[in-house]
Amino acid sequence: MFRLIYRQLLYDRYRTLLTALAIGAVISLMLILDGFQQGLYHQLRMTVKNRGADLILSQAGVSNLIASRSIIPQLTRLDVEEIDGVKNAYPLTAISAIYQKDDRKNPVYVFVYDVKGGPLSLVDGNFIDGPRGIIIDQALAKLYDLAPGDSFVLTDFEFTISGISENTAAFFTPFAFIKFDDLIDFYLESDIAADITTFPLLSYLLVELDDNVDKRTVSRAIETSIPDVDVFLPEELAKNDVQLGHELFGPILNLLVLIAYIIGLLAIGIIMFSTAHERKRSLAVVRALGFPVSKVAISVTIETAILVLIAFPVGMVIAQIITYMITWVAPVYLVLPLDPSTLLRTFSACIVLSFLGAFIAIYIISRIDPEIAFRS
Repeated sequence: MFRLIYRQLLYDRYRTLLTALAIGAVISLMLILDGFQQGLYHQLRMTVKNRGADLILSQAGVSNLIASRSIIPQLTRLDVEEIDGVKNAYPLTAISAIYQKDDRKNPVYVFVYDVKGGPLSLVDGNFIDGPRGIIIDQALAKLYDLAPGDSFVLTDFEFTISGISENTAAFFTPFAFIKFDDLIDFYLESDIAADITTFPLLSYLLVELDDNVDKRTVSRAIETSIPDVDVFLPEELAKNDVQLGHELFGPILNLLVLIAYIIGLLAIGIIMFSTAHERKRSLAVVRALGFPVSKVAISVTIETAILVLIAFPVGMVIAQIITYMITWVAPVYLVLPLDPSTLLRTFSACIVLSFLGAFIAIYIISRIDPEIAFRS
């Protein structure tokens, strides 16, 4: 049986390769859509974790870092630093703004930081070392053809680009980073708001703890002493942001992934139908030689599974090439087609689809009359 499958696949090598390429293209679509979803959640998760804190404090009742408004009283920092186990508390403010240039507009999420909370790495330029410096995400730099040293006017306030950061975007919005030294001037001199009292001077506190202290013990002590704040471990706040992503984008992204699976099923089914239809005579010969339908059906099912196994790495390569193209054109979008969870889900789905697709061929086989083998 296996020798028959092997010979059948090698009988027309070019057809086998083209079939594997076609199935691989469909698999790449599944990987891209699932990887896009995982990339979105990864960005949300890393936005929190990359702030470099042991604990993160937000306004009481605010449980997200992204897409949330948090305002903490200014003196909270001093109160937090007096609690046992706290080494330092670093301020972080988050501002939503719109960047406009050449009649094009783009949302920007601005993080205002002091020591911690800025970007972890740069692809170009330097970290901020002077007044009115700003670091922008590479998506903004690419979209508007910006480089270190260029002017960056945000709501009529002129910054100078110090550096270009990477992997600093979430919710399809690139980040920008400025220092607290420029925050008041930014509020006073820009047209971001008619009344600056409506904008936060302090949104979050990034808490650094002493060595060998229990994070949850310190967290409870802070919440007991300062009722105006909620305290989160970075993992907890990241989980909340990912959950927010699930709620906002999960339904549509899950639908798109489901559609990709349906396309995969249809593609495999059509390919197997075409293959079985063209091989009616050879299959009739096999039936005439005494092979029962069940054995022929098993051979076709195994052949389909082998084609999918051959096509899967092809799909991975195609998906990775498309990912590079997406990253090059629009760095704000993160696609993770080779994420382990994405690969496992897609591979499991492909195996199931291969068996479902084989049923179409099996249906044709069951209706083949062995007498076809003896007709001219």
